This record gives sequence, C-alpha cells and structure tokens, in this order.
Amino acid sequence: MAIDFNHTILPARDSEASAKFLAEMLGLPAPRRWGPFQMVTTENGANLDYMDTGGEIRPQHYAFLVSEAEFDEIFAR
Repeated sequence: MAIDFNHTILPARDSEASAKFLAEMLGLPAPRRWGPFQMVTTENGANLDYMDTGGEIRPQHYAFLVSEAEFDEIFAR
C-alpha cells in the first residue's frame, strides 16, 4: 500500500502573511484560501495549511528535501 503525505495544519497569528512568507521563501506558488486555511502547496502536492489562532503557538519542526543549489537559492532569499 502506498501512503502519501497530504497536509498538515500550522497555527499562525496571521495565516495570510505566514503562508505568503513561506511560499515566497521556498519559491512556491502563491497561497490560496480554502475554508479557514491559507494553503501552500509543495511540488509533490503536499499542503501546509496555515490557520489563524489566538492560542499558544508551540515550536514545530519541518524538514524539506531540496538540492544544494536550491538550498543556496532559498537561503539567499
């Protein structure tokens, strides 16, 4: 059975600004709204869904697999 990662929900104080920042930094398409979420879609179709929250935001860790050249481009932004 093949299992693919589909999405995760990320709490944010400003979901629109947070999603825009990530998309621009990683060179991904602009976020799009879907219900209460601002969705950033990666090239493999996985979504990072930002959702506004007034509650506590705890640190989280996400790792993206990119080439050395892509890393340098992202770091330069």
